[in-house]
Amino acid sequence: MYSPSELGASLGRARYGCALAVAIAGGLFAAWSPGTRAEWDFGATAGALYDNNLTRAQNPSDKRAAGAATAGASATYFAPLTGGDSVSGTLFGDGQLFDRFSGLSNLAGGASAAYRHKFGLGAEAPWISTVATVYYDGYRDTLRTSTFLNLRAEIGKRFSEQFDASAAVYYERRYNDHGEPVVPGISGKVFDLSGQGVDLRAGYAPGSEWYFSMGAGVRRGDVESTSKPGLAIFLASSAIAEDPVWGDPNLYAYRLRGTTWSGALTASYALSDKASVDLVYRYGLTRAAQGLEYITNAALVTFVYKP
Repeated sequence: MYSPSELGASLGRARYGCALAVAIAGGLFAAWSPGTRAEWDFGATAGALYDNNLTRAQNPSDKRAAGAATAGASATYFAPLTGGDSVSGTLFGDGQLFDRFSGLSNLAGGASAAYRHKFGLGAEAPWISTVATVYYDGYRDTLRTSTFLNLRAEIGKRFSEQFDASAAVYYERRYNDHGEPVVPGISGKVFDLSGQGVDLRAGYAPGSEWYFSMGAGVRRGDVESTSKPGLAIFLASSAIAEDPVWGDPNLYAYRLRGTTWSGALTASYALSDKASVDLVYRYGLTRAAQGLEYITNAALVTFVYKP
């Protein structure tokens, strides 16, 4: 659990992230005219997750699995500019609480700004959007504490009342200056990462209560893996640091350049017009130099409420 001082420090860092992110949202808010009809949309979530390879390790002996409780809240300000154009800004905060590996517990806060254009009238008209997101994620173990930037462009279309699909490209940057070098001449900033990728998604709604979606993606860029020292991972690494969160002095964190193939399945059930339960399964396969690879499987259940 967080101590009162740790909780206060993490909340302070999250507030800093929100303040930093508002600068992005402010650029879009400035475009709204005083007469624009705007709407607020609030939401809250609570749930649980389980990940079978939190260390992102290749060898079974280095893998660590655990679950966590999750919670989040958001407020979105939406305003139409014309019949086909709109802008929105979102402030959000969320956190994860791990019991087994408490150093992974975190609190995050940030904001996003979005522009959306619809090519025509009606529900089946195609659309495009651009989104900029920035947030600060404060971990109990400071090695992972980072500021994140994500830039995303997406195109989508509803083909019928039941079926819709979208495709997106994105760039993400994780700014992190934590981590002491353990090898002369090699950085210790293993969580200072960047990458870019492509996501594809398709959704199907058989009725008013259920919504199913599946997604696939590929990402190329920096990844982190924690494992025992070995020649292959040493040669492939651009940063190495001690990783005390696991309570095992034989485990070190490494920054690698790799390609990640991912997939996701989601089932959402509407409990009412204000609440739903989402079930999500995520799969990831990452390959890096020197024949390194690791597989991750994660499951999430989330209760979503929008008043």
